Amino acid sequence: MAANASSKPLGRDTLIGAFAFLEHQESSELPPVIACFGSDDFLRQQSFQHALALGKLDASTLRTFEGEDAQWRDLNDELATRSLFDLDGKRAARVRNADPFVSKHREALERWVEHPAGGATLFLDLRSLAANTNLYKRIKKQGWLIATGDPKDAELADWLLRWAKSHHSLSLTRTQANVLVDRIGPICGLIDCELAKLALFADQQGLVSDARVDELVGGWRTQTVWELGDFIAEGKINDAMQQVDKLVMAGQQVVGIAAQLSWSLRRYGTAARIIEQSERLGRKPMLQQALQQAGFRTYELTKAEQRLRRIGRGRARDLLSWLLDLELQLKGSHSSEDRARLALETLLLKLADYPATSSRIAP
Repeated sequence: MAANASSKPLGRDTLIGAFAFLEHQESSELPPVIACFGSDDFLRQQSFQHALALGKLDASTLRTFEGEDAQWRDLNDELATRSLFDLDGKRAARVRNADPFVSKHREALERWVEHPAGGATLFLDLRSLAANTNLYKRIKKQGWLIATGDPKDAELADWLLRWAKSHHSLSLTRTQANVLVDRIGPICGLIDCELAKLALFADQQGLVSDARVDELVGGWRTQTVWELGDFIAEGKINDAMQQVDKLVMAGQQVVGIAAQLSWSLRRYGTAARIIEQSERLGRKPMLQQALQQAGFRTYELTKAEQRLRRIGRGRARDLLSWLLDLELQLKGSHSSEDRARLALETLLLKLADYPATSSRIAP
């Protein structure tokens, strides 16, 4: 991952790695164009949000275009048109999944980067941007290039330790950080989810035992449990049962599977409770806002909304109680492996995709 020293002032002509960029805290005047590029969706999203914070821009006032459908004329109008009510205000627009947009409008973008509208900033969210292209060279000269791909293990572990402390109040050891890196790999969004899960088991000082880290962080097992949560949320219970069998056959204890799974499913139950609380207070529930408050990341919201609607109001409302019952069973009457698996599979069947009898989740 390309990186300048994090202490270097951010001005035009900046090529910097995402980890170093996220360390900058001083407010900066945003350049005409900022390109976040690389394979890590999570780091691109975090870099975009951090750039907004550095430039003191309100995300709610920024218009986002989808790369597949965006037209250059619409984007150009958005960047070039000043508000009648705020002539000195900053203007910004973002093209999400911008690779097809760049391919289609490369020449127009090159001209705009050379002669941008005053007071405007264009954010480009790209999976790749070749260094030998004119657009790359012009953006580097006029703006910021933030690279999010291929971090070295040591660099990833350093970021993990900082991120765990600042975003999850976790005080991990270097050895624990290396375990996460070794078992999960350079998938920062998944690392962030694993840290959120570990935070549930931390003490008041943010410490987690090595045994707990070893139990909950499991390499391909972690990915498999992640897929298990997706299958359950989508009502694919046959697939979920197969995943449980695969994990158990590989030596994973049911209590460990349940702990990881509960963290994933608990967010749906929390969102349902937030929605019902809004209704009791006489407010129209905002589904995506409830999902964010429940712990879903911005890039997860679309799928999370679809899955919550499928689960339905009744089951989502009961989900937190079901998860609590499962936890109590695993600590008592169903502590043996065979009975623990029975308790887990009973929960899965409650979430199977039978015809819904409960009311829908409000839009």
